[in-house]
Amino acid sequence: AASATMVSQAVDSASSSANLVNSAAWGIPIVTADAQSASYNIGCQAYWCNVAVNNQNIPADAQSSTASDGHLAVLEPGGGELDMWGAQQTASGWSAAERWQTSQMGSAANCATVHACGGADAANFALAAGVIRPQEIAQGHIDHALAITLPDTLAGYIACPATNGDGTHTNAGAIPEGAHLQLDPSVNVGALNVPGWQKVIATALQQYGAYVVDTGGSLGVYAQSDQGLPYNPWAKLGISDNSPSLADLPWNSMRVLNTTQCG
Repeated sequence: AASATMVSQAVDSASSSANLVNSAAWGIPIVTADAQSASYNIGCQAYWCNVAVNNQNIPADAQSSTASDGHLAVLEPGGGELDMWGAQQTASGWSAAERWQTSQMGSAANCATVHACGGADAANFALAAGVIRPQEIAQGHIDHALAITLPDTLAGYIACPATNGDGTHTNAGAIPEGAHLQLDPSVNVGALNVPGWQKVIATALQQYGAYVVDTGGSLGVYAQSDQGLPYNPWAKLGISDNSPSLADLPWNSMRVLNTTQCG
């Protein structure tokens, strides 16, 4: 019922900062390990260090994002996913402020047990879930919901399927982490005055929507960075790899779908 207020105060107000978060600093590095990749016992410094994580294969060219989040997602040869926040490569291997092991085919909301729900982002979603890959732009369609950040996230309320949140705002228009947003299907995406790659994103926002997975300094749509890849796939598409603007998308036509409180 409060969707219009929430979009006005928490989405449209941040639309001038909207960007595709694909930079080395803040984008999500996603690398694929194989059985020949070195295996590491991942050290832990801060959160969920009591949850055991098996030794994980990590390719030699893996790199975490360069800004403070230090994100890295590793797709494991057995179908698992290793997510890290505050990831650091050390002389002996890898360590992280928080590391989490999940399934590539499982729920995007991470719960190892009923009493252990963690992850490498604030909402405890799998780190690779919802991330736009350059090959999806190249093929002209994205077949899943997206992952976004907002500056104005709600304190004291976690929306399912998130199991955690770090919102600090208490105003009525703040949006909780875990909330599911959708671009109004009545918007004529084909008629938008934006590049074709942005229309691919807008179509995904209509068909699948986007989940708020973290608080950020901008309205950010998470995408894969070129960290750890042998070439820059964004450059091949003619798209900047330095968080290009998405400010011209019709963010004022977003709507917040019904939420259920979790946590």
